[in-house]
Parts: sequence; C-alpha cells; structure tokens
Amino acid sequence: MRGQEAIEALNKRRTEKDCFVKWWRKEEDFLDYDLIDRFVENTRGNEEIGGIDLLTMDDMWNEVRRVSGSRVTLLHGRDGDRVEWTHKGKTGVQVNKCAFTPETLMEIFDVETKGNAVDS
Repeated sequence: MRGQEAIEALNKRRTEKDCFVKWWRKEEDFLDYDLIDRFVENTRGNEEIGGIDLLTMDDMWNEVRRVSGSRVTLLHGRDGDRVEWTHKGKTGVQVNKCAFTPETLMEIFDVETKGNAVDS
C-alpha cells in the first residue's frame, strides 16, 4: 500500500486508546514504531508501506519492557503513573523518573533500540 492508503487505513481503525503505530515495508526488511501523529506527519503519499498495526499505551509498554528488561519499572502514585528508567548516560548510569506518556515510551524505546527495532 502507499503512504496515503496507510494513513487512511490508520484513520479508519484508530480508536481513542491508540497512540502508536507499528509499520513495516513491503519487503519486511524494515520495522519501526512511532507516535501516530508523527507517523502521519512524516509519511509521504507515494511511500511504499507493507502494513501497519496500531498500539495502545499498554501494548507499547510491553514493547518497552521487552527491549529494556529490568531497566524500566512502572510506578503508580497519587500524582499519576511514572516510569523509572535506568540507563547509561553521558556521565555513567542514570536513573530517570518520567511521566507515563506516549512521548516518554517512544523516547525510551528509541534509545533502547538505538533506532533499530528489527534487531531488538
């Protein structure tokens, strides 16, 4: 399917809970995850796309846990849910506590996979 067709399919299937898109090329040699809005913004109309799946926060949290293992923990508190993420930073091991948002999950996933979801 072309990029425009993928966007149309996404818009038809999208529910209130969907925040992410998992997509791949027709050759199935490339797999990526993105925020839905960013995917729509960056997809060219004539780009060749093999398929898409929509993911909720829970689905993406499972993907983040899969690639991060024990380096991520979901914390429940009175002020809302937070993610505790232990990772190697510029000055050594860092522990970040971030809001449990789609943007946070995407950032952690991108860093953990080094932008390559296929080999993760």
